Amino acid sequence: MMGDSSIQQIHATPGLWVMAITGGGSAAISRLLAVPGASRTLVEAAVPYHNQALQAYLGYKPRQACSPTTARALAMAAFRRCQQLQAAGAPPAPTETVPASPVFGLGCSAALTTDRSRRGQDRCFVAVQSLAASWEFSLQLQALGRSRETQELLCSELVIAAISHAQAGPVLNLQNLTQALPSLATDDQLSARCEVAPQSWQALFEGLATSTWTGPEQPRGIFPGAFNPLHAGHRTMLDLARATLGHEVVLEISAFNVDKPPLDYLDMRVRQAGAAGQPLVFSNTPTFAEKSLIFPGATFVVGSDTIERIADPRYYG
Repeated sequence: MMGDSSIQQIHATPGLWVMAITGGGSAAISRLLAVPGASRTLVEAAVPYHNQALQAYLGYKPRQACSPTTARALAMAAFRRCQQLQAAGAPPAPTETVPASPVFGLGCSAALTTDRSRRGQDRCFVAVQSLAASWEFSLQLQALGRSRETQELLCSELVIAAISHAQAGPVLNLQNLTQALPSLATDDQLSARCEVAPQSWQALFEGLATSTWTGPEQPRGIFPGAFNPLHAGHRTMLDLARATLGHEVVLEISAFNVDKPPLDYLDMRVRQAGAAGQPLVFSNTPTFAEKSLIFPGATFVVGSDTIERIADPRYYG
């Protein structure tokens, strides 16, 4: 088990954390609280264990309760919560001489040994979100015959190790990560990835910018969407819009959503790669009322499904 010294180092390193854990790994919360100094680290911890609780925490029903996508959504929701609490004066509150501590959100989604029928192998996913980067840690539990208690211990080790890893900076060291998991078996499969955000993306999440657009003039045509992925139908719409308008049309993806936590940096990088060279801008404006303010005079290209949402009172009153 990771010793108290590692947790003492976490508490001694500047950083405010909100954690959201479901399915396994919640023992990490008590381990953090058991070591003096936790008030400098842990702002809030939630265990949305039941499906309804998980849905309420995220604001939507995930396709799978245990998945890397769900862990990352939990981390983003926790990160945004931590930002809000810091802005409201969460300790240690910044002063003129003491700068604000870095803010982190952690999400953990696990499926461990249970007394009911369940499909799929035992597994644990941990994600961390900060202003600088998004991390994803995936653990497939291959070793057979381990008790629920042993698996829970390993998940909590991964949660603690993920915190230490993220506090060390937006880098990955799988060897160090493996050494921090004494309960890891030889057959277990551990992987990790990290996406470091450019300053333009960070500015969106700090509220310092409304979009990543840097062109000399505002775009004249905007095609908003999720583009997950950009498919042939989208490309046909782009071609028709450009031919009709007689000028360029820029893809626009809102990193923020009315119903869900924002996209994380791993998501944003995938969407950017999927654009395959098409002009693309990220924004923090989920509704067309907001988009029209940051892209004045632009023509918006929309599909029939979007037309229906624009008429939905839930979004526009």
